[in-house]
Amino acid sequence: MHVAPKFLLAAIRRKIKDEGLGYVSLSEKAGIPLSSIKRHLHNPSLGLDKILMYVNYLNTNLIELTKLANQLQHENEQFITDEQSELFLEHPYLLDFIYMVTTRNLAPEVIAERYELSDASLRIYLRIAEILGYVEDSGNGLFYRSGRRFLLKEGSKLDTLFRHRFQKDSLSHNINPGICMGRIRLTEYQKNQLEEDIYTKLVELDAINSSNGEGELTNILMRCTPGSQILYSDGLPDIDGNLLKLVSENFSNPS
Repeated sequence: MHVAPKFLLAAIRRKIKDEGLGYVSLSEKAGIPLSSIKRHLHNPSLGLDKILMYVNYLNTNLIELTKLANQLQHENEQFITDEQSELFLEHPYLLDFIYMVTTRNLAPEVIAERYELSDASLRIYLRIAEILGYVEDSGNGLFYRSGRRFLLKEGSKLDTLFRHRFQKDSLSHNINPGICMGRIRLTEYQKNQLEEDIYTKLVELDAINSSNGEGELTNILMRCTPGSQILYSDGLPDIDGNLLKLVSENFSNPS
């Protein structure tokens, strides 16, 4: 799981609260201006040196902080409903658009320019995303990202589609596997433990690199390949009011 920088900062803020410090007390303890602390702890580009500085004052370490960030991110997740899953299977580009806006934090205008969407189509995409509960209209015409992460039910049709496209993309790169071993004796417990150890290490490295602005986006299938984004469709087409009407009629009260 990718740990977004904002959740790493949220973990620091949670630790400050849990230890009963408060920003003022931390400012006095660390000798850092209060204004700087407030700016640091809401800056997704905060460097690793600053992260480690706060870690030292909070009786924790980077691994524990990453675990807490992972927990906070998990609390912000929800499974895609069966009804939405059916919609996304029929119109996968809707899920791609929502993913770009919420998880990747891409501005709608940037997406529209990249995929040459008409102004009308962009408005419909945003309206559908709002109906489904993924973005909010502030009331002044500006759309804000909900920050929600969405999960797929394992074994569902949508999950199967993602796995198929992920595998196809991963195997399309002419890259030799970093590890290739045969006839290795492992118990089921050992295989699960190996997966858990690798997963934990990857989460730790991702948190460090995200905080420090280092590294490249990478897809991992027990080997490393260029981090191409895995989408559910081959592009975002222009859409019209018929699809908006369909969504409005079936998802007027999103959960």
